Amino acid sequence: MAVLSATMLLISLFVLPLRPLRAWGGTAHSFIIDAALTSIPAQDRIAIRLGSEVRHLRNTVQMGDWVNSLIVDCENWHVTTEDFPLIGSEYFGNDYLLFPKAPHTYSHVMPQVAETYTPFFLRTLQALRTEDATNASRWMGTLLHFVTDSGSPSHTIPVLGPNHTKMENWLDASTIDLRSYHPMLLGRTDVEALAGLQTRMAGLIARNKIIAQRMVPYAQADDRAHLEPLAMDCATETAKVAADVIHTLLVLTPPVPDSQTGTLVVTVTAPFLPEHPLLPAKLVLLGTDYSTLSESVSAGSFDYAGSFHVSHLPPGRYHAAVERPGSATLFPGDFVLEAGHELALDWKLVSAHRNLVQNSDFALHWVRPDAPDHWHYEPAKKSWISDNIPVTVGNHYLASVASTGTTQVHLEWMAQHWKTTDDAAISLNNTNSPVDVLVPATAVYVRFVVDGVDGPNVHIRSLSFARSSGSADGTNSRSQVLLPPRHSDNP
Repeated sequence: MAVLSATMLLISLFVLPLRPLRAWGGTAHSFIIDAALTSIPAQDRIAIRLGSEVRHLRNTVQMGDWVNSLIVDCENWHVTTEDFPLIGSEYFGNDYLLFPKAPHTYSHVMPQVAETYTPFFLRTLQALRTEDATNASRWMGTLLHFVTDSGSPSHTIPVLGPNHTKMENWLDASTIDLRSYHPMLLGRTDVEALAGLQTRMAGLIARNKIIAQRMVPYAQADDRAHLEPLAMDCATETAKVAADVIHTLLVLTPPVPDSQTGTLVVTVTAPFLPEHPLLPAKLVLLGTDYSTLSESVSAGSFDYAGSFHVSHLPPGRYHAAVERPGSATLFPGDFVLEAGHELALDWKLVSAHRNLVQNSDFALHWVRPDAPDHWHYEPAKKSWISDNIPVTVGNHYLASVASTGTTQVHLEWMAQHWKTTDDAAISLNNTNSPVDVLVPATAVYVRFVVDGVDGPNVHIRSLSFARSSGSADGTNSRSQVLLPPRHSDNP
């Protein structure tokens, strides 16, 4: 019996601070990585190191554009005439985009994109040394997104508008051939490699910038015949740099035993979350850059069960936090890792009554000490904004705020990860009971907006947004209080 297995990513998007500029037209990103992978030498053992995640790099290279996004990895097995679909995994893009050394999002055009190389190169090295193949490949995908974006001709100048799209879409990147290319090692130590990466990226940008300036008149004249060879030249060189980065990452992170470090293995269970049964738990080690997502062991109509495995950690005392939507954030007691030893722990998350708001009580401050995780301040709105919450059109949800003051709080519906809908916002002020809200046909996400410069935790104890099983008739909830539409194409 022949089985054809096809994996695709269905991406739901979630709160970008800027309107996205998709370099290399999305699919070209994937073809650039396809080409780069053909040149990786056999001694790097990438297929053994990353397993099936190698082919997912062509998808995870898009990670940089998945800020504030829910990502659903769907697998379909087709046998003769039958389909056997299955959701393989779910996770949030922010889990691979925000961490203490990179506490905010970045523009993907020059000059700011250059600020991503150091933190994400070092974080990817850390992931390859400490985390499983799934987590490591996603961190690698994030780094490769910024690397490949930097080589996009319209990102080097930069050029915006219709000409931006032409300069990176008018090419067939699937024809890039790097089979005879031998990747460069950017350095034999982390420090050397980081310096080598900076030099290699500067050279790529300077080279492609010259070509980009030649491309502009052709883009303005809609002259694809002259533009496409130049775009292909830029894409090919970008693929070579991507190959250099992948090769260097693998050489610097050989899977060798280390008696000087410790290993943490945690079994984690959490209450069943109907909307996202496979959504993993996230472990962070407070005061460090270490984090990882759990590998699902079982998930169905009962509790979620998963495991964390973090290796090559420096010996010492650690304080952790574990979070998952639908559960209260867990702060287990301190634990000590000893060199050459494995510490096995069992942690259980308690129910938050299916509350979908991440860090709903603002207790977790891992990414940055001056702001709660999953919240950011937007100066233009003079408000604190939550991460987007995935919603299902036509479903009812109950929203509530536990407040100690008169701070204005409302819900905004999101049509895209970065764009609100034209639907009126919903006021949650002075709510003595939950507000029943119906998801409009235009929404894919909802987010909380807390007015004021002060942190959201100054006057608010917690927020809740949970799917309602019996609120469609309005019982046990107040009616919606609608505000005038407040939407922006560039929140």
